[in-house]
Amino acid sequence: MASDRSLVVLAFGIAAIIVCLVNAEKGDIDISICENMTESNTTSCAEKIANGDLPSVVCYRMDRRHKECCETCLRYRVTGETEACRYGDGEPSRCTGKDFQPSTCYYREYQTCCQTCRQYVKTDTTGKQRTQCKYGDRNPDQCMGSSFHPGQCYNKERYSCCETCPKYIRKDRNGRDLECKYEDNPKSCRGKNFDESTCYWRYRGECCHACRRRVRTFGVLKSPPTGDCKYGDRRPEFCKSLDPYDCNDNEGSCCQTCAPFQLTIKGCKYGDFPIIFDTDEGIFDCTDYLAVYGPEQCEDSLIRDKCCHTCWKSEKTKNISLLLATPLRIPDEE
Repeated sequence: MASDRSLVVLAFGIAAIIVCLVNAEKGDIDISICENMTESNTTSCAEKIANGDLPSVVCYRMDRRHKECCETCLRYRVTGETEACRYGDGEPSRCTGKDFQPSTCYYREYQTCCQTCRQYVKTDTTGKQRTQCKYGDRNPDQCMGSSFHPGQCYNKERYSCCETCPKYIRKDRNGRDLECKYEDNPKSCRGKNFDESTCYWRYRGECCHACRRRVRTFGVLKSPPTGDCKYGDRRPEFCKSLDPYDCNDNEGSCCQTCAPFQLTIKGCKYGDFPIIFDTDEGIFDCTDYLAVYGPEQCEDSLIRDKCCHTCWKSEKTKNISLLLATPLRIPDEE
């Protein structure tokens, strides 16, 4: 029985090679691609196929490894297919049925369902096959039903819902996309719970219209914030308890809160460092320390750096005192 089976396998392999040679004479197959490969020391591909393995599964895995497999698999090549899809669908059972959707081709187009997926490639307005969104929405279930709103397209347009979202784009009278090209999502962008600080990352998202109406000008502030602060503080609750010096590290997050604290003193944007001097006379902050030990302490570079605002005020007071103490010289009359 075993010998009969071996003969069948051998005959199958010989037949495959004969077919290859016949086709090669017609110019259909180039058997030279197998010449420099080593012989297999395992079960032959012809035997695997004879035992019921799918030719495409066997050949995609083995035809580049061994000479025998290469020659056997030549007969299973699909005419007209690309080299990447030379045996058609690698796993045909996964390319049909109710569980198969065109969107699955984004993940199975290479070998697994390469031949089937080709028929689902969409075309553009000129009739050419697309290179982007080539199989439509990647996640169709996210692009329909009550849970979907066009406002979500700012985040899904280029990936999950690339086919559906362009249908909701709003345009001006010249046919150009509006800056806020999708409607706001009413569930996220209305009501007292809407936090305008979220506009920093949602402006080009589902609340584009709502955020445009909340841009601040800060025209009434003596020291308007610099940089991007059009929606106020990014972390409103955190910024409420901020001390001026903390703005050195949190200016970006608390741009609105920090703006009034800004000084025009070079190297001293937000005032004294919160330093404590533990001395024989007691524990002092910058103001009390200079009051007890004198403004000359500012000659120390470390103290001048940590008490920059207090030292600046001391220097300014000194200059005013010197100015007032200078006698006013009146020119003699001729």
